[in-house]
Amino acid sequence: RLILCQRAADYRQRRGAHTWQYHLSLAIFNSFIFQKPGDSYMKKIRIQAEWLQHMVDDICVQHSSTGITPQMYRAGYELTSPQSTIASKGQIPGPQWIEKSTVMAWIKVSDDRWERPVDGLEGYYSVMASVTAGAYEGRENHTIFSTLKLEWDSPNITSSLEHAWKQMRFEQPQLATTIESSKKVYRVPDETALQEWLDSTFIVSPASSAEELYQSVSPFKQATLYYLPRSSELVVRAHHYTIDGTGIILFWHSYLSALAAPKIDFRFGDEHTRLAPVMEDIFGFSASPTQTQMGTANALFMSYVESVPGICPVTQASAAGSGTCQTAELVFSTATTKALIKACKEKDISVTAAVHAAYIKAIEKHADPQSKVTQYATAAQFNLRPYLPKPYNSCRYGVAVYFSPLPYAINLPASYGDLVQSLQQYYKTSFKDNPGMLELKAHFTNLMFGAVQSPEFFTRPAPRDAMLSSLGILERYMQPEYDSGIKVVDLKIGIDVVVGTSAFLFYTFREQLRFNYCFNDGFENLQNIKTYLEETRSILLNELRIL
Repeated sequence: RLILCQRAADYRQRRGAHTWQYHLSLAIFNSFIFQKPGDSYMKKIRIQAEWLQHMVDDICVQHSSTGITPQMYRAGYELTSPQSTIASKGQIPGPQWIEKSTVMAWIKVSDDRWERPVDGLEGYYSVMASVTAGAYEGRENHTIFSTLKLEWDSPNITSSLEHAWKQMRFEQPQLATTIESSKKVYRVPDETALQEWLDSTFIVSPASSAEELYQSVSPFKQATLYYLPRSSELVVRAHHYTIDGTGIILFWHSYLSALAAPKIDFRFGDEHTRLAPVMEDIFGFSASPTQTQMGTANALFMSYVESVPGICPVTQASAAGSGTCQTAELVFSTATTKALIKACKEKDISVTAAVHAAYIKAIEKHADPQSKVTQYATAAQFNLRPYLPKPYNSCRYGVAVYFSPLPYAINLPASYGDLVQSLQQYYKTSFKDNPGMLELKAHFTNLMFGAVQSPEFFTRPAPRDAMLSSLGILERYMQPEYDSGIKVVDLKIGIDVVVGTSAFLFYTFREQLRFNYCFNDGFENLQNIKTYLEETRSILLNELRIL
């Protein structure tokens, strides 16, 4: 029944089926996650599941009566309304099949409008953003906030920056997409609409620094670029359902390349050919999971649901609730960074595994004794672009959501060495040379999307330790200097934490390892966060024998 319910929920998301079908299947699916056997709801659940089975049986009747085969169904057809055997009894509207070329493809719905269904991660982040915006004065959880310190001597810098932003809209139109009713929407602009977009998304700010801007920005609809003349900084804000961490770095590379070598003449109208497809369509994966795949995805999802929160640091939650989004940064010296990388290579471990293990040990040291101190549980983020074919693995599709979280848990106490080896295996083998996991990603993230739409999701205790994300060496995706004398002096990447779990991003730029801890001061104390970062640094250097 669980597999059946999730397939129906996934079916509605991908093919735009009726709202009743979606809510029915989602209600049943969530009951399996949040209810326990023996609850008074179980009889009702069984009745709903049987009703849903009748609906699926009816679809099979449609297959036989119209010549549509199950293979054609999996290839991508869409339900709309008219007759069915159940509908003929006056109970519910029945289905009719309409052919589509691909399951999640961008479709032209009017002369100036293209749309496609959101995938699991896009849907998850859009719901999170919508819920928090409604509860916290428009502030959206997981908004990406990246600052670039620019050195460039140009007489027309403002107009050049604006033109490059306009060029990015043309080259990577996903930048200007919005989400409406679980659909990603792009509108082809005329001259008036294009100017309105520029006026609302390219902003020259009087703020003295990105930090000042960060504390004063207002809600926004689409990805927005700010230019701060007083500090020579550029700041981009974007929804996490539009772009991810690695994508932001690729965006900066494309943007600075456009700034260095601008295109003078380009005409809007063919942007749909460059809209980012979902990963499943790129790989050609089936939208309908097998029973084995659905069972595996569900087991993976439930392993996370049942294990978090694990060990957590002590928090100092404010009675007022969510406060201000904050970041705390720790930057290693160039010499220390080089020594750290050298030590990791000698031990045949990655910097990512080494840092993550050090963070776990730091949390152990400052653990809340009331938390689950016998287990560490999280879901780290994996950049999946290396597994995509060209051009989707390049900066041409930087503005996209091409990553996946994946659960990880380990029993405590554990030595630093044991943690490193476990994490090394986790990071090295979870997706690499593992096409089965790549295919499973869609089904796993669809479960996330289904779960976040339940009110019970927001009543569950959130992990109080940070979710880690390693962005690696940024120079793999961008350059520190570009033609025309453009120089990137500094670069920071973070996310807004309005509610829930904090984020710990780390990466290397200009030969310096950087920690960036994103949190909300309504739930976390700045001094505590600084302590965790310093403790992580100390453990890392001590374990790697770096003096």
